[in-house]
Amino acid sequence: MPPESSTIKPKLPLPDPIRGADPDSFAQYTISERLPKIARQVITDRLWSPEAVGSLTTLVDEMPDGLVSPLLDNGAPDSAEWERFLHPHLDQTWLQAPWFMAEIYFFRRVIASTGYLRPGPGSGVDPYAPLKVEGLKPVLGALRTLYAHTDRLLPKFPPSPHQIQETLAFMLRKNTWGNQADLSLWPADDSDSPARPGDDLLTENLLVDHAEPISRYLIKNAERSQRVDFVLDNGGLELAYDLALADFLLRYEIARVVHLHTKPFPTYVSDATTGDVLSMLDYLGKAPDQPIRNLAQRLFRNIQNGNLILKDDFYWTFPLSGWELPSALKNELQKSDLIVSKGDANYRRWMGDRHWSFTTPLEGVLSYLPAPLALMRVLKSNCLIGIKPGQAESVGGKDPDWLYDGKWGVIQFYSK
Repeated sequence: MPPESSTIKPKLPLPDPIRGADPDSFAQYTISERLPKIARQVITDRLWSPEAVGSLTTLVDEMPDGLVSPLLDNGAPDSAEWERFLHPHLDQTWLQAPWFMAEIYFFRRVIASTGYLRPGPGSGVDPYAPLKVEGLKPVLGALRTLYAHTDRLLPKFPPSPHQIQETLAFMLRKNTWGNQADLSLWPADDSDSPARPGDDLLTENLLVDHAEPISRYLIKNAERSQRVDFVLDNGGLELAYDLALADFLLRYEIARVVHLHTKPFPTYVSDATTGDVLSMLDYLGKAPDQPIRNLAQRLFRNIQNGNLILKDDFYWTFPLSGWELPSALKNELQKSDLIVSKGDANYRRWMGDRHWSFTTPLEGVLSYLPAPLALMRVLKSNCLIGIKPGQAESVGGKDPDWLYDGKWGVIQFYSK
């Protein structure tokens, strides 16, 4: 039986889903070109069985004009749910189906093709591992720069509440731009990757910047036992920033416990699994820099002490909206004082990946949430709400690809 889900929906009427069939859209480009390219990369990056290669080749050949087909992954723990998800779309092409469903389905098809969730030669083999290794290259240098800046913001110990709040706001902004490290769009060595802003330019391309309100909220509540939940996105550099932020919250007792919500299997190329988190901690623990090794040691201790909790859930790999949270997961998130949602796909999930007006107020969509939400994201799709009237036209006049070129971001805060 599928898990029971919430029935509370957004206050506003739901607009149509974004689809690959939308003319000249980034969704159309994704289904037609980006995703097939990723599947071809998976084929060439590793020596797969003939069955896996054949299945991946079939996947490529189906896109974009073939019909959505059943997920042939019998025995996988989520196969019954996928049968239910796909049933309404089996008479649709990849372009006709809702983009969010089609995109998540594509990455689940890669896992089915390689046999990750079943016994056999592909069991537990990350199809994106070679790309993830490349994604580690900028991590140590970025953390050195991060700690050099925070050391200037926190010149003495113990720091004042104002210094902690100022540093936390800086780290939230730095963390948001870490979302540019998306290997499904820009491989680590891609010359077309958007340039990361320097520490003095972190606010320049933020369409909404609620870093200060989020920091004030967290500092204000720090006196009580506070829980913060991260819904993680990419591994690599973004994950390193996530771990540094989680460490900061725990180290300065802004939070008493931090939960990291991971994916149960590799998806979206670089999305973080629990194994990716542990591998990153091991990598940081072997760094030549003592401050970075100290970071890893503190985080490992917090895992052992129960103050840093890693958990995965198949929901984060399902084509479901935020208001379709399974009841068990919703009840769990209801215990959180702040949900920190990382990245573009998670943003799309909370909004149902629909054609909302850009100026739609956050409360009109997010009223169903079980806890306050911080949305930290670099724009990589057409789904966006909560910006000011005229802002889209102004930015679009300067940058026609602003919705998906990774050069613009938002830090948005919703609390009932």
